[in-house]
Amino acid sequence: MDVSDLNPEQIDTVQQFARALRTIQARAGLSLRQLEKNADVSKSTLSLMLKGERLPTKRTVEVFLRACGLGEEQAEPWLRTRGHLESGWPTPDSSDEPGGSEAPRPSSALADDQQSRDRRPRITVYAVVAVAVLGAAGIWGAIHFGSTSAPPPGGEACREGYQPVVRAGVAIKPCIELSQGKVRMNVYIKALQPAGTSGEVTAYVWLTHRDSKDKYRQSLHSCPVALPDDQKVTTCANTFTPPEPGHYYTAASAQTGTDPLPPEWTPQYTGTQSPTLRWQP
Repeated sequence: MDVSDLNPEQIDTVQQFARALRTIQARAGLSLRQLEKNADVSKSTLSLMLKGERLPTKRTVEVFLRACGLGEEQAEPWLRTRGHLESGWPTPDSSDEPGGSEAPRPSSALADDQQSRDRRPRITVYAVVAVAVLGAAGIWGAIHFGSTSAPPPGGEACREGYQPVVRAGVAIKPCIELSQGKVRMNVYIKALQPAGTSGEVTAYVWLTHRDSKDKYRQSLHSCPVALPDDQKVTTCANTFTPPEPGHYYTAASAQTGTDPLPPEWTPQYTGTQSPTLRWQP
């Protein structure tokens, strides 16, 4: 199954984790009854997991992903995210949930106060470095960096590593930055195979509001891509002025052919995401 457009690294609440797992279930086309049989897990356990009412065990997530058709390598980042949620790091953000209800936290995270205290000095060091670097660039307060990556020279904040898009035979890395008061979206593209891409490939970038998940049609930009080998890297970029202040990220995708819209343009899909940028006029 292709889950290359989903990004478990940007999940930081149990509810977000559950929503992503529901997306995987929907793509697999499996009912709870079928999952119960294929994964050897009770429907009640699966239901609680998919509703976000409790954090599932590692085994439950493993057998669920296997039943949905994910391989071991595909499952690894999801299991890593589940481990982060169990440890309580990062802390779930209650504002992400409807009505501001607090996301449930595992008892192990609540009890592990010493582990949290041990982490705080490390964050302080990172913050000092970030202030120095971004302050020198004159853009402190504009960009929020998560665990995905630090910005390369020039203020561009990029996803860490390339995400494979198997259907297009390429791997992509979306980036975002401020450019003369606008938001510049960019995606780096390289071939998955040494022989390059076969046939026509289209790359896409667009801007998405982090909180409302609104995709801005005017920001959508596509580029024809031709890669003769896996050593060449090309880009597809566009600039856009958001309609209101807020937090935004670049979403990116690719597919064969010349369709004007990426497959992820439907509401339930997000595309491969960059770090988040805070924009205001």
